[in-house]
Amino acid sequence: MAEGIEPIRRVVTGNDAQGRSRVLFDSAAPNVNANALKKGTGMTDIWVFHECPAPVSGSRDDGNLPFHFEPPATGGHLRIVQSDPKPADYDPARDDYLVPEHPPRKTGGGTWERGGQNLYTTRIHKSETLDYGILLSGERILVLDDGERVLRPGDVVVQIGSWHAWANPDEGSQMAFMMMGAKFDDE
Repeated sequence: MAEGIEPIRRVVTGNDAQGRSRVLFDSAAPNVNANALKKGTGMTDIWVFHECPAPVSGSRDDGNLPFHFEPPATGGHLRIVQSDPKPADYDPARDDYLVPEHPPRKTGGGTWERGGQNLYTTRIHKSETLDYGILLSGERILVLDDGERVLRPGDVVVQIGSWHAWANPDEGSQMAFMMMGAKFDDE
């Protein structure tokens, strides 16, 4: 298990050769990526599907694949993001992870980004995806071009390829993301 990341119990069900339901995996999700994109933000992939309709047979572990921030182009992934709280003595002037905002540019993985990152706020980014985000615990701030929205446990965000960043206030958080491949409209 990656250091500092709270394990996520994952119960994966399937069917045996006689068609009876059974548990395939019941343990901590194995694909844990501490500091996946920046220090203090861990990501645990729960399941990945490469196409729709997704295959629903077999016993392979599609939650234990190499890490990619973006989901498969014609599939998706379910991921839990765990973020550290911002301490009271945080000083942005001493933040070695500060990346000033800059003109949009595309990353090697296909995500667009505009910088604006520090140790407790992600880079401003958008991806060619449809994302459902559900805050499980803590508090998170969704940063958009038109302002900020404070999220509390149970709140759901539907992101449709929009520019955004995530900021952590004084407490850490866990947030589930279902990210699915999509296409930008030509509009």
